[in-house]
Amino acid sequence: MDAIVIFGLGSLKALLMLIIAAGVALALKGRSARLRSVIWGTALVGSLLIPVAAMVVPSVPVVLPMEIAQISSGTSRLSTVDELPGARSGPFAPPAQSDENPQLPAPSAQDWALPSVGSALMTIWAALALVLFTNQLSGLWRMAGIIRRARPVTDGATLAVLADVRAQVGCRRRIRLVTTSELDIPAVFGLFRPAVILPIHSGTWLEDRLAAVLQHELIHVIRLDWPVRVAARFAATIYWFNPLVWWAKRRLDLEQEMACDEEVLALGSRASSYACHLLGVARTAVHRPALAVAGLEMARRSDLEERIMSILNRPRHRKVGLAVILPAAILTAALVPAIAAVQPAEPGPRTASAELKAALIEMQEAEKRIEPHIERITEHEFELQPILEQIKDIEIDIDHEAIARIEAEMEPILEQIEAIHIDMEPMHTQIEAMHESFENIELHIEDGTLEQIQEQIHAQMEAHRAQFESVQIDMEPFHAQMEALHAQLEPLQRKMEELHLEAVPSHEEMERMHAEIEPFQREMERLQEEMEPFHEEMELLGDRIEAALIGDVADVVRQHLGPVTGPDAPFTEAAARIIDDGNIHIDDDVIKLDVSRREVREILSDLFTPSRIGTRDAFDDALEAAIDEVSNLEIRTD
Repeated sequence: MDAIVIFGLGSLKALLMLIIAAGVALALKGRSARLRSVIWGTALVGSLLIPVAAMVVPSVPVVLPMEIAQISSGTSRLSTVDELPGARSGPFAPPAQSDENPQLPAPSAQDWALPSVGSALMTIWAALALVLFTNQLSGLWRMAGIIRRARPVTDGATLAVLADVRAQVGCRRRIRLVTTSELDIPAVFGLFRPAVILPIHSGTWLEDRLAAVLQHELIHVIRLDWPVRVAARFAATIYWFNPLVWWAKRRLDLEQEMACDEEVLALGSRASSYACHLLGVARTAVHRPALAVAGLEMARRSDLEERIMSILNRPRHRKVGLAVILPAAILTAALVPAIAAVQPAEPGPRTASAELKAALIEMQEAEKRIEPHIERITEHEFELQPILEQIKDIEIDIDHEAIARIEAEMEPILEQIEAIHIDMEPMHTQIEAMHESFENIELHIEDGTLEQIQEQIHAQMEAHRAQFESVQIDMEPFHAQMEALHAQLEPLQRKMEELHLEAVPSHEEMERMHAEIEPFQREMERLQEEMEPFHEEMELLGDRIEAALIGDVADVVRQHLGPVTGPDAPFTEAAARIIDDGNIHIDDDVIKLDVSRREVREILSDLFTPSRIGTRDAFDDALEAAIDEVSNLEIRTD
């Protein structure tokens, strides 16, 4: 099994453990913070121990999902029947041709190499984990340096307070009490001989504040909070990609602090006074995130509001004993071997039928025959590449953006001109009607003199002239607007003409290059015609492979469901539908059927429920067994 799968399964196990811990912690929201801190701490430490426990406890095999099995194979080449050049129907349909060169057929499946992502993912994980791990070690090293440079507390009054606090909390461990100017918040650091670090200004504190601070920090020491928190940070380093780990680490930090707050209050401190101490310590603190990873800080500002609300809102704070803590820790720790015992197991592959083996052999031979044509097409593509790149470069030289900008500027002006034309349409219609009326003037000359005829002509023409002048007057504002708009268009049209003139050499060069490409395209067309018989052969072979696969899948379904269904059970129809809904991958000597459990369940339940015989439980068990094997089906062809 591939390392990426082992690590992925381990990460899923850690995620499951933290999800359970989150649910338990949420259920205990109203209970003691110490209880929740034990849950979070045990879960985070357990997430680190799961890989170790997996090597010790007896394994419980679980069938791998098909998607994980494909990754775990670590293959760098995946030949899919869907990719075969001649398969054109059903699940063996050919891939779509490229838009850039529709004349080219897709290369055969053997010409493609898909790189495995497992090594790349592991490299990315290792690089980021190393960075975070280095950062953690750096923080520990800097904190150790601060303690080395710190001055031991020799003040008698402070040591007396420490002695009283040690007696109150029951601390029997050796403690180093030091003071430093490099930290502004009280902190605890170390496992075998822990150090309680006080800021330099702690000498100004009153005795009650000093006692509250020492109580808080010594409770951390007694409960071994520092090593648990360090382990939680290394869990976040290992599982840096899991946001739940970071959230769990954050909750552990807060619950540990709140648990110490509760115990300080249980020792007799007043809630309001202790809250004031926390605020006083935080008010003078300077946030130092780099050191926060290495020591237990008493009054980190990001947690202060929630802690103070917890202190003030709870009427009573009781000390939680081991009778409550130990069962919670044991139950949480028991999840480690239980989850670690789950190990992946893959079903053994079946052997392909003789029909399927023969069809696959013929397919491989056909692919070998088509390879020379593919190579020639690849050579032409290689020869075409420089010309295509030059065409792209010329396209870049043409200032399409400038042309588009000018067109965008011209668009509203042209729309206004079009609107004016529409507004003037009734006037143009009126003028046309006047011209038609003028042409149809009727003169009555039978009984009149020449002078009377002239008067008739003059009267009718005068009426038309007055009407024409009235229309022209109405049109004058529109003409004025048109002239103004054309004046706006004129400079833009000149710019457009200049850009088109500048682009003429580029267009001529592109025409010349397209003329150079034409012989290659004709050769491509000729090769495509030569490959047509191969496509037809591959299509027939694809149909044969599909039919053979349907027979093999039908045998698998019959093996499980045959004893619990009648003689009319549609095994072949079920297999055909499964093949049609799934994807077939040919990986060296193994054929893998990629189909979801949901689809297999729907098909088998729909087709075989009417044919069920025997008990319902026996049918359901057989159905589940068939779904398990078909959805993870592998068939060996060697």
